[in-house]
Amino acid sequence: MSLELLTRLSTTAIVLSGLSLLIGWYFIKRRHDIDRHRWSMLAATGFAGAFLVLYVTRWALYGSKAFEGEGLWRLVYFTTLIPHVLLAMAVGPLAAYLIYLALGRKDYRKHRRWARVTLPIWLFVAASGWAIYWMLYKMTF
Repeated sequence: MSLELLTRLSTTAIVLSGLSLLIGWYFIKRRHDIDRHRWSMLAATGFAGAFLVLYVTRWALYGSKAFEGEGLWRLVYFTTLIPHVLLAMAVGPLAAYLIYLALGRKDYRKHRRWARVTLPIWLFVAASGWAIYWMLYKMTF
């Protein structure tokens, strides 16, 4: 699989994860769409998992791409990248815990409380992932 294809697929997967999160959030706000909420959130988790597999595959085959921008763009890139990486490391365990609370323990009160923390983090990771892709592969310097 080519570098370009792996990069596009991994970026698409993380963006679809973010969109699935927003759809799931919409469904739970309607209160009576709990099944659709559950499936949307599980889809978000699946897309995030697909992203991770594709990203690691791309990294193992092709390595990392250095950012080519300078000056202000370099600052923007790293101030996006650093929180993206740190928060992305937290999303996996948080998502697993939310799934456990909802499907395993059926502790919806605790699930709701942790989801209020996890959702904005996960959405930031998805959006900043797309921004990093754009800065690395689409911007010309």
